[in-house]
Amino acid sequence: MEEKVSGIVVGGVNYGENDKILSVFTLEQGVVSAKIKGVKKAGAKLKFVAEPFCFAQIIFSKTGKMRTVINASLIDSFYPLRTDLTRYFCGGTVVEYVKKFVKESILSPDLFILTANTLKQLAYGDLAPEGVLVDFLIKALAFSGYALKSDGCFTCNKPIPDRVYFDYVYGGFFCEDCKTQDCREINPDTYLTIQECEKGNIPNSLSAVKPLRLLDYYMKAKADVNLKSLGELLAMSK
Repeated sequence: MEEKVSGIVVGGVNYGENDKILSVFTLEQGVVSAKIKGVKKAGAKLKFVAEPFCFAQIIFSKTGKMRTVINASLIDSFYPLRTDLTRYFCGGTVVEYVKKFVKESILSPDLFILTANTLKQLAYGDLAPEGVLVDFLIKALAFSGYALKSDGCFTCNKPIPDRVYFDYVYGGFFCEDCKTQDCREINPDTYLTIQECEKGNIPNSLSAVKPLRLLDYYMKAKADVNLKSLGELLAMSK
């Protein structure tokens, strides 16, 4: 049996001497695993499929639950992501998010489209890559059931005038009067940047760093997920 899908490679591990097992985020089937044979040999025909960020039409041969890549046609390699360290770690965070948050074979078409568009923007766009990543994470977390509530105080719904507090359990921002014992005070600029991002305004590199730190901590506290690429990106920003 053969299957044809549109997929983005989000990870891979070595298997045997020359093979790999790929994690492929597909539009039609969600994240699936597939074996690709001989891909580590010099001059392998399908070597490009196992490269980071590969976006391709892929044909699988399927026997039971096991898939094997038998052919592929490249849609985009997002090559510029490999030539700039900041863009590389931003792109790495995107695919690592998919691998950590999307369960095997669960359809996520909205997240798939967001992922493809984000990688395209990171590779070829003029906007700050860190800002594009903030935008991706806010939208992706909403798709995954971890939406932030930034349109006012989580409890009273009123605008937050000055001091801002964030509760990493609720994913909500609080005013000083409503803050919980688990809240941590955050820089008001971080809150404003997230609000602007949710309105479609992508932040610049400098203003994106603090929101990325908040989102990193939120994913660790709320979902017990550590994105290593995001950690490397933030380490570069110190």
